[in-house]
Amino acid sequence: MTLAIHKWGADHLPAIFCVHGWAMNAQVFEPLATLFEDRFQFIAVDLPGYGDSACDDPESDYDLPVLMQKLMDVAPPTAHWLGWSLGGMLAIQAAAQFPARVEQVMTLCSNAKFLADKRWPKAVPEPLYKGFMDEIDDVRTTLRRFAALTVVGEQQNMLQSLKWLQEHGQTPKPNSDVLKASLILLSKLDNRPVLKALKRPCLHMLATNDAIVPHALSPLLNQLNPYHLVSFVPNGSHASLVTQPQSVANGILTFLQGGQVGEGQ
Repeated sequence: MTLAIHKWGADHLPAIFCVHGWAMNAQVFEPLATLFEDRFQFIAVDLPGYGDSACDDPESDYDLPVLMQKLMDVAPPTAHWLGWSLGGMLAIQAAAQFPARVEQVMTLCSNAKFLADKRWPKAVPEPLYKGFMDEIDDVRTTLRRFAALTVVGEQQNMLQSLKWLQEHGQTPKPNSDVLKASLILLSKLDNRPVLKALKRPCLHMLATNDAIVPHALSPLLNQLNPYHLVSFVPNGSHASLVTQPQSVANGILTFLQGGQVGEGQ
């Protein structure tokens, strides 16, 4: 079944293909996309079981090769890719697997490896992951808890941003099987070898107050691939694409206008 897409901006403009994160949907890109309507067309996809995309078999749909093919089926022939959180990890996979289709890659609040371990400590602790898995059958609680976690660190309008995320980014609600299958995929993803070898301009934007993807992983990303650019959203939370879209937009525009970062590998 074809995934749903949402567009902002005219068809003749250069395309930015957007992939959202876990427990949200494509609408999280709306505040950012409206800032670019005269420069780029934003095309945001709903992952299986989120937003307007159906999902008959979550276990199958969130098998990585299957999911990547579903994304490529609705992505433009060529485009810049922008991924938030889980979506950033999938954008990196797309650039590695389909290099002719992906121009430049931008990730926001996205890690190279989701779960922390001794060799990659700047990631999500195992107890936090297990806590979400243990409660995942309670969809309402899971979504509210995660949405609240995404805005931790915001210094202004936290409650307003939380309400927006719940009303737009989490409506309609995904079911527990979709949440579980997509979280299991997230826990298994390890993009470190891919990032190390990726011959594609990349920007990794980290938010300095992110409670999920710590900005302190910046040196680790630089070690993986010194040709990739790492930048920061000051005082931003994990949901900075919604809470501080102008700061994120500034980073994106600077990167795309430069166009040389990461080239020549």
